[in-house]
Amino acid sequence: MDSPLTQQLRPDSFEPKIVQLYLHLFNVLANEDTEDVIPSEGFWSEFFLLKPDKQRLYDILEPMTPFDLLHMHTQMQVFFKRAIAEAGSGISPRNENALENLTAFLCAVFNKKYPNPNTDVIQVLAGLDAVDKLMSDLVHGLEGIIRQSAKQSFRTKALDTVLSLVAGGFHTSLVSYFMHKDLFSALMKYVHDIHDNHDDGDCLKAFVVVGVLSSYHKFESQNVYQNRLEDFVNEETIRILVQQFASVSVHIRDQYIDVQDDQPPPWNINSTLVMVGLRSLSTDANKPPPPTEEEAKTLFASLPRRDASAILSLYSFTQANKLFAANLLNAHGEGHCVTPFSNFLSSTSYISHHAHRGERQATYAILSLLSLRIIIEDPLLSKRISSSENKMGVRLCRQRPPYLPLITAARVPATAILDICTDALSHNLRKRLDVQLYSLALSIILRVVTYLERSKIRLQHHWSYIWGSLLSLMKFLTQYAPDLKYLRGIREGLCATLTNLAAFCLSKGDGFLPDPASYDDLFYKLIEANDTLDKFKQAYCDMGSPSDALNQSVKALISVSSHYHELLKAQHGKKTHQSPTAIQKVIKEGYDTLNLEADADFGQWDKWRENDWKAELKRMIRVSVEDARLLALS
Repeated sequence: MDSPLTQQLRPDSFEPKIVQLYLHLFNVLANEDTEDVIPSEGFWSEFFLLKPDKQRLYDILEPMTPFDLLHMHTQMQVFFKRAIAEAGSGISPRNENALENLTAFLCAVFNKKYPNPNTDVIQVLAGLDAVDKLMSDLVHGLEGIIRQSAKQSFRTKALDTVLSLVAGGFHTSLVSYFMHKDLFSALMKYVHDIHDNHDDGDCLKAFVVVGVLSSYHKFESQNVYQNRLEDFVNEETIRILVQQFASVSVHIRDQYIDVQDDQPPPWNINSTLVMVGLRSLSTDANKPPPPTEEEAKTLFASLPRRDASAILSLYSFTQANKLFAANLLNAHGEGHCVTPFSNFLSSTSYISHHAHRGERQATYAILSLLSLRIIIEDPLLSKRISSSENKMGVRLCRQRPPYLPLITAARVPATAILDICTDALSHNLRKRLDVQLYSLALSIILRVVTYLERSKIRLQHHWSYIWGSLLSLMKFLTQYAPDLKYLRGIREGLCATLTNLAAFCLSKGDGFLPDPASYDDLFYKLIEANDTLDKFKQAYCDMGSPSDALNQSVKALISVSSHYHELLKAQHGKKTHQSPTAIQKVIKEGYDTLNLEADADFGQWDKWRENDWKAELKRMIRVSVEDARLLALS
């Protein structure tokens, strides 16, 4: 008698049962001929009892087009509704599984370019008639879980869902539900509880969520989270957030160091063997070799990773809350001289060093420098930044020439800030110049030197690097003027700041430079750039009013350079090449006859106003929010 049992063929690979249910729901049922195919109650009971696979669910939905999702809106809507109900059911593990599935689902749904983003997303998730109730239930449920759930893992999963929803749905009206239900106090309680209980939570994502929510329609309407940031005075929670951001800064910096360690190796047998090409004989032979130049270029282009979206939150906090900015500067670190502020400066150095590699890199470099500019514009914070009593160790990027001087000892924070801006000016030159990045770096240098001059602080620093970078930038702007002078903001934002800074240093440099040699060196470099100054004036100044700031400062620079050229001609005739010693002698003698008006406009600057950068900030917010959406899956 034949057995009623039949042998099934062994599959090529085994998949978890939950993946089979994903495929059944979003592939099989979605392609059934019959309409309104809805899974049975037994299907859902099994679905939410099984351990989720967030990445696999995302991978199943990610290749689908917006039209595919709209076509199977029945299955999408019933899943969304059921997941919200299960998340609020209070039945474990169904509620936690529902949130994990919902996070991956939302990340995939929002990763599409819909013809009509707002209405299409609503149609996919709930339909116009049901969206209001479902979204209100979901937001209220998430707020309650984050605020008071006894289980930390449940709170963290709810936070992931919030992040996927607010970052993914940033360009839809769905985020407005978080404006009506304020999550700020719940998020801060979450941060505080993690710190107090030493729980395994994720303060970073709470920090990112606040940054995203405070950026939502901030220029078009009143934003409740922006108001909460301005009024936030819980210093203990602020210190927790500062320490969390310091950890993120170290992680961002280490991503670059993993690609290329820019610290000079210690002198030992191994380093000697590697230097002479005998790496195979060293103890490092078993370690993977460092990446080639092309490999490093590819790796650098992928950095920083998604956690850099926290830099948007840093900007939001710093711009809105002076107490946060003060704590970032004043907080103590774990080491003797490594503080949260020094970690922030270090990550800013590496990001701005590589800002030319793409829009993401430029976005995070500018947001970091904007935060720095806001801090520097505060007189009390500038005082601490320029004080020798607040020295700190800062590791700065030295991954491409020209290299900054290697300084490992603790130093005044202002010197590290000057180095970061000088390095950014030196390493991001290209024909499609990032005007915002360069204007910002120059404006930070200007604010530092004007504070030093007003406070009569003589700062020990390698000033010649700054003078060299300023004149190199001027030569670059002159050489490529036909390509550059039509860029938006190049004249008023970049050229005017550059010449204003140089003119201020010429007229007031003796008030903040540490020695005559640093002052003489500026004059020396300006004399060398005499021809460049004339060409620069022709390229950028003749189109403006003779009385505007750019023309005034260029006129002052040319008058100084011409004055010394006439002195050199008078003393040495038509001799073209002069020795450095002869020029230095003429510089010292020429001070007595130099008629440089200390124009009150030199060194003037305006305080930061967000509305002046509205378009640029909106673009940068979009980049950061996209990274925040993908961070929810990690």
